[in-house]
Amino acid sequence: MPIQFKAILTVGVACLAALHSTAQCQETGPQTDLLSLYQQAGRFDKTYLAAEAQFQADQEVPKQALGSLLPNLGLTAQTQKVESTQSALGFSTSSTSRPRGYTVQLTQPLFRLQAWETYKQSQLKAQIAKLTLQQARQDLMLRLSKAYFAVLAAQKDFDTLEAQKAATVEQLKSAKQNFEVGNATVTDQQEAQAKYDLIIAQEVGASNTLAVKRLELEAITGTAPQRLADLQTQAKLNNPDSTDPAKWADLAKSSNLMAQQAQLAQLIAKREVSKAKEGHLPTLDLTAQYSDGNQQIFDPSTGRPFDVSSTNRTLGLTLAVPLYSGGATQSKVRQQAALLNKAQYDYDSAVINASQAAKSALLKVTGGLSQVQALQTAVQSSELALKANKTGYEVGVRINIDVLNAQQQLSSAERDLYKAKYDALVSMLELQSAVGQLDENALTKVNDLLGSKP
Repeated sequence: MPIQFKAILTVGVACLAALHSTAQCQETGPQTDLLSLYQQAGRFDKTYLAAEAQFQADQEVPKQALGSLLPNLGLTAQTQKVESTQSALGFSTSSTSRPRGYTVQLTQPLFRLQAWETYKQSQLKAQIAKLTLQQARQDLMLRLSKAYFAVLAAQKDFDTLEAQKAATVEQLKSAKQNFEVGNATVTDQQEAQAKYDLIIAQEVGASNTLAVKRLELEAITGTAPQRLADLQTQAKLNNPDSTDPAKWADLAKSSNLMAQQAQLAQLIAKREVSKAKEGHLPTLDLTAQYSDGNQQIFDPSTGRPFDVSSTNRTLGLTLAVPLYSGGATQSKVRQQAALLNKAQYDYDSAVINASQAAKSALLKVTGGLSQVQALQTAVQSSELALKANKTGYEVGVRINIDVLNAQQQLSSAERDLYKAKYDALVSMLELQSAVGQLDENALTKVNDLLGSKP
């Protein structure tokens, strides 16, 4: 049984209050989710469309190869106008003739092993083309998912700075008021001002980063949606069914799309060796020909023209035996044998890479989920710390800047928690890709974790 991948979920429906600005939470209008963008990308992304066009072209290869094994029928026809003048003993004659005719020829290969090998190779190439297109779909899903969550991560950075800026403004206002009435020193006011100035500078950088990430997403989908569906507030990610790297590595060895393509390429190389050896063998064709012609000739004794019609029917066998090709055939055999060794090494390398990719992705998944759990604890601790600092400030044992730092720590922890979830989801998709299980159904499961749809 293949390992089935689950990444799921208990969900809530609140606005991400700690990370979103008030204006953003109140923003109305449709959201764009991951699945709808994937459908758009499938119609726009030029890399994927090129892969589709290549797939359509590759589907014609077996038909062309089959043509060399099936009968070939040809028709040739000709008509001429011949003007001639003959002179002898002071006499001359002129004549005009219009010879015409046609020939129909049929050739049926009977024994052409090289053509048969080419046909079998074309079938393997069609299978590779199918896997290549599937790989292109997986690559599109990964590129889109990374770009999608990169935009969300950049948005989180920007929103966090917005929330911190709002908190800093309040703290700065409070520090000024307390200083004016003599309840605080100028240090509180200066520290709050420094925090505010730093956040303004960081906000500029975050805004630019967000714009760049949106452009990267637009390059894949052809559109730049203003609102992306985010993870639902209580979305929970679970570990895959198995966390044993060996199991995922074994699955990747047999199911990884690149490994499967390399294995088929190896089979093609084996047939190429056979085809090179078969260059020593004769070929046998059945030929049939029918010709019908009409021409005008002259009686040499009278000089008068008369028409002659002719009809020919021919049925025969054509045997071609290669005797010596200057050593080219033996050279091709050696060449293809070397290429077969290369194909074997390429396949071994693809298997190793697939195995390592699966193990690496699994480590990123499990490590990412562990980080999510740790950040969830950090958020809870930061909430308690903020509450304690607010209480301490009210009773006079904490100063203004302590509360501000606690607020920033909480918003940063909440931001990091979401970004860790984004990274874990991408790692899950990478793991599925490594074992050839990344498809639209897998993308739908991730999409189900996102916020409410329009």
